[in-house]
Amino acid sequence: MPQAAIREYDEEDEHLPTAEVDQEALSQTQSEEAVACVDAPTAENEQNEPYYHYTVDTKDPDPWLVLHRTKIIVLVLLVVAGVAGSVFYKDLKLSEQTNAIIAEPQLNDFYYVDFRVIKDNLRPAEKFRMAKVQDITGDVVTINFSSYFYLQEHELNEAIRYAQLRFEKFFQEKRHNYTVSELQQMVESGAIVLARRPEGNMLDGNVVVPDSHFESSSIFIPGKKENFAGLEYLKFAKDADKAGMALEKFEESADLGFALGQVNLAQMYLNGTAVDKDLHESLVWLKKASLQAFEPAILKYGIVCKQVESCTVEDFYQELVKTGVNIEFTKQADVMATTKAFAKALADAAESKKKKY
Repeated sequence: MPQAAIREYDEEDEHLPTAEVDQEALSQTQSEEAVACVDAPTAENEQNEPYYHYTVDTKDPDPWLVLHRTKIIVLVLLVVAGVAGSVFYKDLKLSEQTNAIIAEPQLNDFYYVDFRVIKDNLRPAEKFRMAKVQDITGDVVTINFSSYFYLQEHELNEAIRYAQLRFEKFFQEKRHNYTVSELQQMVESGAIVLARRPEGNMLDGNVVVPDSHFESSSIFIPGKKENFAGLEYLKFAKDADKAGMALEKFEESADLGFALGQVNLAQMYLNGTAVDKDLHESLVWLKKASLQAFEPAILKYGIVCKQVESCTVEDFYQELVKTGVNIEFTKQADVMATTKAFAKALADAAESKKKKY
């Protein structure tokens, strides 16, 4: 081996690897600083760079909306006014309908009653009830309330739609008497929300009044046919001739002793239909029907008797007892008072009977 190729080992050889590592680290640091200097913006670059300012554009970007904005606003206002007007018109028509029905009540009229106006001590779910005109005696209207309460008014319409009125116990048996003026006051106070009248015997496509004309009987009853004819003529009572024929038929039925015909004749005198209004003559025919133990006649007599000064209900009950009529007054408006009067009449009759013996 040549001598020149041989190099002796000395202490400086120990520092060579460390120097190489330091040189590599220095070169890497310099390269990073160079890149940073290139990336850093200078004053000249900052002046040339565009400035972006973000703002919210409040203008409508669609020119069609800008052009027709007024028309759109007017159209929306017209639609809102139309809807509000239709609702107001509907409420107005229903109010007129209610006032017209209350002013001239008829049998089987239906009233939507808000019982919160009438009574205070009700449960939270007890708000609305249905009422039905059961009888009309002169100016006094007898109604029966439904056995059920409803939470909302529209549920009364659903009761008609789902044929709940056909249930046997839907209406209570207890009778409540109101004058027409009292019913009108109930409308003004909001107690009667709505009044409806069936067309024939139907409401909303459902039968709400049972048709009693189809109830036939093979037993001949004097005066029944004449009374039925009078009721048919009475449907056209606005015609004077028809009303007069109804009066004649009721008189024939009453003379034959048919109790319902006597009550209908008394009703003609009460209302002054085809005849002068006469409460005394009405009481005469009601008493004749009552002596046959006909409950509607007895109840009507009690109502009419209160309108005549010379009439006393106690004397009427005494006469019923003497003739052997014994009827339980469970459907009277004032049940307790009527029962007490009737009980007193029975007691007086029993006492007078003891004195005879």
